[in-house]
Amino acid sequence: MIEGSLRNLPLTDVFQVVATSQKSGTLSLIRGRRHARVLFDAGRITYAHLTPGVHLAEILVRMELVTVSEMLTLLSQQKKERSSLPLGRAAVAAGYLDEEGLRNALERQVLEVLSELLSWRTGSFSFGEQIDETLEGPEVKGFDAMMLLMQVAQEQSGSETDSAQPSAIYQQVGDPTKVEMSAPEWEVLTAVDGRRNAISVAAELDLPERRTYRLLRDLEQKRVVALSPFNIEVPLVLLVTPSNAHGRLLRLLLARSRALPHIEWEQSAALEFLEAHHPRAVIVDDHGNNGWDFIRDLRRLPAKAHLPVVALVPAGSERRAAGRARRVKALMLPKPFQELEFQQLLGRMVGSAAS
Repeated sequence: MIEGSLRNLPLTDVFQVVATSQKSGTLSLIRGRRHARVLFDAGRITYAHLTPGVHLAEILVRMELVTVSEMLTLLSQQKKERSSLPLGRAAVAAGYLDEEGLRNALERQVLEVLSELLSWRTGSFSFGEQIDETLEGPEVKGFDAMMLLMQVAQEQSGSETDSAQPSAIYQQVGDPTKVEMSAPEWEVLTAVDGRRNAISVAAELDLPERRTYRLLRDLEQKRVVALSPFNIEVPLVLLVTPSNAHGRLLRLLLARSRALPHIEWEQSAALEFLEAHHPRAVIVDDHGNNGWDFIRDLRRLPAKAHLPVVALVPAGSERRAAGRARRVKALMLPKPFQELEFQQLLGRMVGSAAS
């Protein structure tokens, strides 16, 4: 067992020890309420997971390998059947994607998890030789750990202060042909339209979110884009869900709809957020019917009696849920749903900014 603090031993050093000694096992990292696991097989990474954080469900949808409706169906089936089959393998078994697509998505997940972990300066880590066989992982050789670390380090050149804020709205102001532009910068520039906020720009691209924020700042420093001088209202939408998979997937849909998503995983924290902030709408992902209790508590808060609220309910429960929805003045959207259905409903709730 290897364990310690990230204050004393940087994560890059931990990775180097595990990779160069070709160890097999699980590296666990904890910082506050966030928990990450990185699986190694003979020094190569086979899987990386962060909770709460980037999830394979959103990556498969973002890479357009699986549709929103298909992913919601898979998640529902896994919960109903209490399946131990990993989500990616379940998607392959259902015929939604092939092995190559799964491997590409898993590599993207590893890169994005590592990108987040390398920003940690505090927290604890431990490495043991036990491996959870129920987790994802390619059937063939894993990914070269040091190569992935080098790739992440290159993409993270600069500090966090050199990143755009998720709510920032940029517009094109300069001639990009007069400066040296990388291919990823061109990709980001095509999504800048003077109305999308940075998180919505990231949601439109096949790039890691954190990297998109850095590229926006690079474009700003090259005077190709600038912060919009116009006061464009971006609707803040509160998302309440206990599920990391559902939360990250719905966060992606909200960002694609040009809203500014805020996730709360615990209902008590969501109520505290509502007392301090004024979102334009609330989306409640109902699990085990306890979402209705939360909406009742929400309605008791000052000035929240008419706040637009939608409850996402399992398919087949619409008749029972309809009465509850009427009593708490909430809309209802059965899962699974199409992305267009979600966007249209959100547009009716918050206006044209999200359509």
